[in-house]
Amino acid sequence: MVLPARVKIKGLYGLPKTHTPVTPAVLDTIMEFFQRHRGSVLGLTGAGVSVPSGIPDYRGTNGTYRVHGSYTPILHHELVSQHASRQRYWARSFFGIRPAFKAEPNPIHRAFASLESHKYLSGLITQNVDGLHLQAGSRNVLELHGTLKQVKCLSCGIKESRDEFQQRLEELNPEWTEFGREMAQTGAEPRRRPDGDVDLPSNLQYSSFSYPKCHHCRTGNYMPTVVFFGGSVPDQVREQSYRMVDDASALLVCGTSLATFSAYRLVKRAREQGKQVVILNFGQTRGDGDATMKLETTAEDVLPPVAAQLAETP
Repeated sequence: MVLPARVKIKGLYGLPKTHTPVTPAVLDTIMEFFQRHRGSVLGLTGAGVSVPSGIPDYRGTNGTYRVHGSYTPILHHELVSQHASRQRYWARSFFGIRPAFKAEPNPIHRAFASLESHKYLSGLITQNVDGLHLQAGSRNVLELHGTLKQVKCLSCGIKESRDEFQQRLEELNPEWTEFGREMAQTGAEPRRRPDGDVDLPSNLQYSSFSYPKCHHCRTGNYMPTVVFFGGSVPDQVREQSYRMVDDASALLVCGTSLATFSAYRLVKRAREQGKQVVILNFGQTRGDGDATMKLETTAEDVLPPVAAQLAETP
């Protein structure tokens, strides 16, 4: 069997020693950016936007790759081809998915929704799979890397809600279900990861975990409707992301190091078209050289006050 080429996962970039001070002048500059391009600013967000909601990121200040350097997420080819890898993924996700679904939108998500509803934002492309932008009220959202809210059969392609799939996992794994109740009662929540899984206690073995076959074709295995490391963005999603960039006059990038090429190529495309690119991110990004403006700060410090003020502006 020939394995795929080694996938570069971590892509860590440098962290600055100081933040850009968020002064009234800085907020005014971002407001003017939205007013200049009103109705045609496209947002591009990453994991840093959901950190205030309690969902960890990979490459931020306290990201998984920085704090736990040995951590390696599951790869696409492993999940598709290896029974043991599916056991590992579904066992870890078994405990991690409920807390992920309990996460609530934070002020950044609500700011994006407000900017869209007040006709400043044309749409939003997010790398996040948590669904929080939609939950906050954003409408024109492209989930570039999919969503954790569904699973699909690798054989027949039928989809099922992750909630329904979780119920079937619980029925197949009563001992694990009981252990989950005990953890909830004692508050011993395992360490969460950005992709909806957790670190399992050492006394639990993946080999004892069962997962169901497709309820439709009876033979296929399921995977979440997300793009795993080493996988590819579906053609129709990629083409839609290009159209959204082409239709916008400016790009606002928030909470991402742009380490994945599927996101970085959108910044590159916008700059090749001569469009303004503003990046709000604390830490170096792959697109810093393409940005017309880069602020070393978090979107949380900038977007909520800007959105609030623009909401009151005719």
